[in-house]
Amino acid sequence: MRRAVRLIEGISRLLGAVAAALVLVLMLLMAYEVTLRYAFHAPTIWSYDITTMTMGAVFVLSIAYTLATNAHVRVDILKSLLGRRGPPLIDLVGHALVLLPLLVWLSWALWEYFYAALLSQERSGGSAWNPVVWPFRAVLFLGTLAWTLQTAAEAVKAVFALAGRSVEPAPEASGNAD
Repeated sequence: MRRAVRLIEGISRLLGAVAAALVLVLMLLMAYEVTLRYAFHAPTIWSYDITTMTMGAVFVLSIAYTLATNAHVRVDILKSLLGRRGPPLIDLVGHALVLLPLLVWLSWALWEYFYAALLSQERSGGSAWNPVVWPFRAVLFLGTLAWTLQTAAEAVKAVFALAGRSVEPAPEASGNAD
């Protein structure tokens, strides 16, 4: 179980790095478009769609990373009042009983959304370029699936915490902790 949690967290961190790289790509694309538009009066036909899709990819690919690194916004008023076992119990209930079922449903719906666009070769209709949308919808699905897996990993970590154990093995026991 520990190995699975670490694998999921590794995937979440990898997707976070991809999202960070996409921010740089987005900045270059925007600079290119602004330069062409205002310096040469020659805007591109693809800029609107590409930048919108890239920003959406940045957002959805960074969610699992944010959860894995505990960098999301929390209101911990209740947790501070519940003692040592309260925070992992709230995490377990929140992740396993509230968030995880919703994310499983959302992942399934996004899979169908992607697959329908792939089969129909649906196009964006938002610009003169009018690209197919299935690649972007695939990213939406993959990012949400990673978020779903990371949420499951967080629930497992909460179970370990309630049992007084850590997902990370002790340094001396790192050989065969699973």
